[in-house]
Amino acid sequence: MHFIVTGGAGFIGSHLVEQLLAEGHNVTVVDNLVTGSLNNLPESPYLKLVSQNIADCKPQDFTQPIDGIAHLAATPSVTESWLNPLEAHHNNLSTLLSVLLLCKDLNIPRLVLASSAAVYGNPISVPISEEHPTSPISPYGLQKLVCEQYATLFAKQFGLSFVGLRLFNVFGPRQQPNSPYSGVISIFISAAQQGLPITIYGDGTQTRDFIYVKDVANAFSKALTHPMEPGSSLTCNIGTGTSISLIQLLNIVKDLFPEWQSEPQFSSPRPGDIQDSRSDILKAINNLGFTPKWSVQSGLKSLMNFPVEK
Repeated sequence: MHFIVTGGAGFIGSHLVEQLLAEGHNVTVVDNLVTGSLNNLPESPYLKLVSQNIADCKPQDFTQPIDGIAHLAATPSVTESWLNPLEAHHNNLSTLLSVLLLCKDLNIPRLVLASSAAVYGNPISVPISEEHPTSPISPYGLQKLVCEQYATLFAKQFGLSFVGLRLFNVFGPRQQPNSPYSGVISIFISAAQQGLPITIYGDGTQTRDFIYVKDVANAFSKALTHPMEPGSSLTCNIGTGTSISLIQLLNIVKDLFPEWQSEPQFSSPRPGDIQDSRSDILKAINNLGFTPKWSVQSGLKSLMNFPVEK
């Protein structure tokens, strides 16, 4: 099969590209390389790169039939969506509309969207199922929720099938730790490798459902290839179904790096951050055959084998 991966040179996208190539598919990566990197992409005769924003692409840019699009290009940051809401709106919502129009014009039968657990806002209860009320507390969460609604509407109207994957806290190799908006695990690991101090936003008791990026890539692959009726839509949580606190996470990292004795500094919670998060993944298990294989501990041990990113 032939798939487009937007944001395919980025953190999650590049792992999905590797997964799809390993499964024998052809892949076209569309990435403007603003945050993505060519170093993240493997060399393969079955891989093509289009170095531009997917929003600027035209139907004539794609000459081969396309079986599906995995749309990961975005501004994936709650904090950034507050600091630069207009830019985040364009990158997250307007760009999704461009992707939907491409699906319509090119008769692409499947769209898989990287959505987010941020659509739920502050959980009323955990674990969080897809039936939990959606009440975003950040522009980012609202944008992802409206993306899902747009895609569901277009799928029904134009006969494509849509899968929205509500990602929880993804971590793994190639996640950039040099931004204050990066995932906490990449920041902790980078600090431990370099012997640097860290700051925890909040009191450290907040819990998160951390899922390893290779499990996420597997979920996307299943969502791209799972049989669905034209015009249908499916939204699934993608997490592990477990959670740990940031203090517990810090202690695991310290066990892996016993020479790192830094005590954390605590700062005020960031806008849009929630206290507790844990996914209910029964829908993904039953509908996509998705089962996470990596624990936080095994994922962290794998990360230790990668060089320090500065």
